[in-house]
Amino acid sequence: MSELYAKGGEWRATLPEWTEAERKEMKANGGLCTQKKGPDLKDDVLLTSAGAIGGDTPPEVGETLAADVAEQAAARAADDISDMTGDERIAYLRKRGVQIETHEERVAAARNAVDAVSLRGDGEFVYMKIPADVTENVSRSVGPSIEGDALLIVLKSVFADSGVLDANTVKRETADRLEKMCGTQALKAPSLATMQKLGNQGGVEAYPLARGDKQNGFRNVSLYIDEIGALRQRPRNARAERLCAAAGLTGLSIHGDAYVGRLQIGPQGSRNVDFYESELERDSDWCKLAFRTHQEEYASINDTKRKSGTGEHYSWSQTDDEVEVVVTVPDVWRGGDIPLKLRVIVKYGKGDCLDVRADGRPLLCLNPLFDKIDVTGCSWTIEGKDQIIITMEKREEREWHTLALDQHAGTARS
Repeated sequence: MSELYAKGGEWRATLPEWTEAERKEMKANGGLCTQKKGPDLKDDVLLTSAGAIGGDTPPEVGETLAADVAEQAAARAADDISDMTGDERIAYLRKRGVQIETHEERVAAARNAVDAVSLRGDGEFVYMKIPADVTENVSRSVGPSIEGDALLIVLKSVFADSGVLDANTVKRETADRLEKMCGTQALKAPSLATMQKLGNQGGVEAYPLARGDKQNGFRNVSLYIDEIGALRQRPRNARAERLCAAAGLTGLSIHGDAYVGRLQIGPQGSRNVDFYESELERDSDWCKLAFRTHQEEYASINDTKRKSGTGEHYSWSQTDDEVEVVVTVPDVWRGGDIPLKLRVIVKYGKGDCLDVRADGRPLLCLNPLFDKIDVTGCSWTIEGKDQIIITMEKREEREWHTLALDQHAGTARS
């Protein structure tokens, strides 16, 4: 039966259908029933849930014999199905009245049950909440159906927060956003006061997981997040990031609680429609279609080179998870016969700066760095007579758009 269990089937033995009169007679006669007969049974037989026992059997031993017969019948059934495949076993047992429910059937029944239940009232739509806290369950919410995207209004008060923002975090995250924006003219980063005002009022960003087109019936599926969740230093939302990856959007950092909703686009405008928890699965139709669409888009776009740069006496480059800084020691700093390795000290602060010194004098000072680094994953070595190669491990896998938040912090001194 192991193969049956591996397929998610549940085996339960079923008893014969006895009438009330037959049950009373069996109880009175110690298990003997003369009312039920069959073409292959004698008039006086002991009928049990496992089979037939001769009528000469004393009633007082009927229970013991019935158990023996049941065991033998189970053994014969096991022999019959020992060479069968899982599907053949299920068919064999069902034909003989055994109730079996496979894992796939249970999942389908659960999804049908969810979608069949009335989840909202008239003039409302269903959307889902994905909490950042993994101990909190995904939950269902309803919102009022209006013209346009109601979630941009409904969630505004949810994301409103008067907490004070960190200046360096604002500088880093706004630089990231501006770098990703397309345009021919330079854009000025918003001030800390502007971002603080936005945070107090609440800002909602609808990140498109699936754009409405002819293939999906012109239905957008979007992830609604706090527009400044990263500025607030909210915890990463692993479940929301997995949903994005399932839809073909990898490398995204989602901070704080997230919500998922659907918007129907039509000739008369747009309106929110239902999105259920069963659709959060990666094998949902919309998710599979979105994944294929995004993969095709990525394939048609040439890979862009990651940001790198140079400064006075140094250069830097990066990978997904590391930043490499190469510092060249000026000629006037070379210390004769003393090896450079014995003269250099490299410090990383609390993972937010880079301080390189030779003979106690500052050679390169970067404070603060564009983003945090993992000090335990950093190292440095000497190459040749005048180069210091520093490798810093990013605390978060993301692209750095500059080496330091302060563009003038990395000047080497000669």
